[in-house]
Amino acid sequence: MRDLVRESGLPRETIHFYKLQGLLPAPIKTGRNTALYTSEHLERLRHIRELQERQFLPLKAIRAVLDESADEGFTPEQEDLVRRVRATLGGWVHAQQSPTVPVADFVPSRVPRRELRALVEAGLLQVHGTLERGRLSEDDAVILECWAQFKEAGLGPDRGVEPAEFRLYDAAMEQLVRREARLALRAYAGASADEISAVVEQAGPIIGRLLGAMHRKRLRQFLAEVGRNGDDDR
Repeated sequence: MRDLVRESGLPRETIHFYKLQGLLPAPIKTGRNTALYTSEHLERLRHIRELQERQFLPLKAIRAVLDESADEGFTPEQEDLVRRVRATLGGWVHAQQSPTVPVADFVPSRVPRRELRALVEAGLLQVHGTLERGRLSEDDAVILECWAQFKEAGLGPDRGVEPAEFRLYDAAMEQLVRREARLALRAYAGASADEISAVVEQAGPIIGRLLGAMHRKRLRQFLAEVGRNGDDDR
């Protein structure tokens, strides 16, 4: 435990709390009052810390991420099918990721260079070329446009909201896509790459609408439910 505290930078009490919450595997008991922690425990602690400090996830969400990553691999057959789907959708994928939108459309008129750099360093978008004269893919241009609109809506650095806060959405999307992939690969086991590609193209817009509706619904539920007991007391 002493070594784990030193290497992880976390206090003993925090490590014990993570064990109680089911975020950390039990150590290997080597005696009545001694136990062995391995590199697996250290890597898990670093992962938890990264999810908390860099992606701002609560412990409940971190547990879901860790449970998901424990079973995140795909079989060789599934990986081969994904490769064939990627080849079939090559034109669609490259069309979205081709750097066609000038950075100058946003910087510095709506987004300062500092904020653009912060989004790039957070891994949320990629600039092809220099920050001043580079280009963005269509998807990255939408992300940058959304950041600009966030600020215009009052959710910017003036209120303590920094560009890296978008990691919250990126982390959620990463986990969602992996779960979607498992669902599709299980449902379409034995199907051709063309069949799956057709489903991907048709389902994409549907899922976009679904996520928007679910987010609005959850936000309304949050506003309706949180603090309700206090209203009843008054």
